[in-house]
Amino acid sequence: MGIFRRKRRVTALGPNRWSIQLAEGERATLGHLLPQLRDLLTGADAADPRLRRLFPTAYLNDAEADAEYHRFMRDELVQSKLSGLEALEASLEQTELTDAELTGWMQSINSVRLVLGTLLDVSEDSRLVDNDDPDIDGHLLYDYLSGLLDDIVTAQIGD
Repeated sequence: MGIFRRKRRVTALGPNRWSIQLAEGERATLGHLLPQLRDLLTGADAADPRLRRLFPTAYLNDAEADAEYHRFMRDELVQSKLSGLEALEASLEQTELTDAELTGWMQSINSVRLVLGTLLDVSEDSRLVDNDDPDIDGHLLYDYLSGLLDDIVTAQIGD
């Protein structure tokens, strides 16, 4: 028995059915973040640095091939992210989700997390953040989103 073990917020109920248990404040936070992500996806210039991790370079050593990839795929990628947002928004207050709804949650939470990680300059080399760091709230939100994403993925692949 680990002393740091916490209850999973997402669990399987049966085939293609999931339970998601979040406090009202957690749902409110997600509800606040989703419109911001939508605005970024639909209004930001493709070169906006906040989108760097949402639409990463496909061809590292070939700028022309990378530009062509993004020219052909960007609209489809944006639409996929918007579909995930719609699924999460439509099911935000539910405690039972379908596979498609849970996938929308996973995609959208990861997208918000990636944008936030870009803004905070989070990397694999990032260290613990000091309590007096001016971005502490952002880092706490990033950690929360990472934990929720982990719960979703763990539930989907099974413990």
